[in-house]
Amino acid sequence: MTRSALTRTQPPLRCALFDIDGTLVDTVELIVRALDHTFRKHLGVQISRDELRRTIGLPLHQQVRLFDHLVDFVPDHRAMEADEIAYYESHKHLERVIPEAVEALREARRAGWRIALVTSKNRQELETFLPRLNVDGWVDTVVSSSDVARPKPAPDSVLVALERLGVPPDEAVFVGDTVYDIQCARAAGVRVIAVGWGAHPPEMLRAHAPDWWVEEPAQLRELIRSLARRAETGVAGVRIPAVESPP
Repeated sequence: MTRSALTRTQPPLRCALFDIDGTLVDTVELIVRALDHTFRKHLGVQISRDELRRTIGLPLHQQVRLFDHLVDFVPDHRAMEADEIAYYESHKHLERVIPEAVEALREARRAGWRIALVTSKNRQELETFLPRLNVDGWVDTVVSSSDVARPKPAPDSVLVALERLGVPPDEAVFVGDTVYDIQCARAAGVRVIAVGWGAHPPEMLRAHAPDWWVEEPAQLRELIRSLARRAETGVAGVRIPAVESPP
């Protein structure tokens, strides 16, 4: 366990923005399978699992265009998006909600924080997905890739969420599992908790220097609880230890 330097330049947190895929719900394997199916069917190519994992966190309309350079024809991207969504929904039983991560969201809400979901999923994907996440009543707003001109890793999604919530960037923290989450939050002026159970490997996330790092979902709940306690006492900007796995 390491301790970050203390700073009093930032106010206490009162808002948490949560990514969905790989953060609150284990969808990584399902997304990889859906993308693999889509690229095989429409491009006739096989993309490595590692490459597919690295695309997670980008919106679907970008994902389906990433490997156009491998073929000598113009793919039907709309058909690719539709097939990816259809494959995902037909295998939705592979989704696994991460209880401790969802409990961390609820912990923040119980502490009086404003809560937003900020996702690269589009509106069509969210229509069927959100009821399965079952966080109605715990979340103030949801920002999808359909709601902004520039989705992650651009800051627009976070900025829209903060505007809806009436919270300045320095009073919010973003919880995510990809480099795109970190880049998005940083560009918006928001602090970041990176989680180690999602799409991108720890070394990629650590290279982008998140404010806090947690390896296990239960540690996220404890971190949120500690941050909320510090906010209640009005201790501005104090960072608690980053939670790490033993060497």
